[in-house]
Amino acid sequence: PMRPRTLFARIGLILAAIATPLACSAQDGPLKYREGTHYVQVRNPEAPTTSEGKVQVAEVFWYGCSHCYRFDPTVEHWLEDLPEHIEFVRIPTALGRPQNLMHSRAYYTAEVLGVLPDVHDKIFKAIHVQKKSLLTEAQIAEVFADAGVDKDKFSQTFNSFGVDSRVKRAEALVRQWGIPSVPTVVVDGTWQTNGRYAGSNKDALDVAEFLAAKAQ
Repeated sequence: PMRPRTLFARIGLILAAIATPLACSAQDGPLKYREGTHYVQVRNPEAPTTSEGKVQVAEVFWYGCSHCYRFDPTVEHWLEDLPEHIEFVRIPTALGRPQNLMHSRAYYTAEVLGVLPDVHDKIFKAIHVQKKSLLTEAQIAEVFADAGVDKDKFSQTFNSFGVDSRVKRAEALVRQWGIPSVPTVVVDGTWQTNGRYAGSNKDALDVAEFLAAKAQ
């Protein structure tokens, strides 16, 4: 007769064999996130230029969007433990409203001046906490001045050809992708997801990681 210890050991092995595929399929299988449900392809895909071995994850946003403002802390927390194969960028958009291009210009001015980490959150809070529109150069200049940026240097950069080119490129890319709303996360210039598709903004970043692994 089979000894009790041997019987229990065999039962354990059988249960482990059954459970393992289920655990893997829940985490790594192709059905975890489905195209058409959790993400969709952008209208006109264009693979971005990235560092070797990297996959671009881009957040398309507008500073005046309250949803983007609430999403930003989640993104910042996610960036603290960013997978090595992901190259993250932000792409501001005006959502088809010319006056909102001032916000995009503010973003790229901060990027060119190398003060984006200091200014990014200040712009959001100026709009959503202090209730400033930031639709004029003078208003935006105040935010940069609070971050220690020289007024003349700000003005020269804000009105520069380089910043203008980046703003136009961002708008053209968002139109090409066919992004209808923000915040939206675009992976490898091919797939898009957001809180509506994924279930929540946090879930959208999980879907982005899944797609980045798929692209890699």
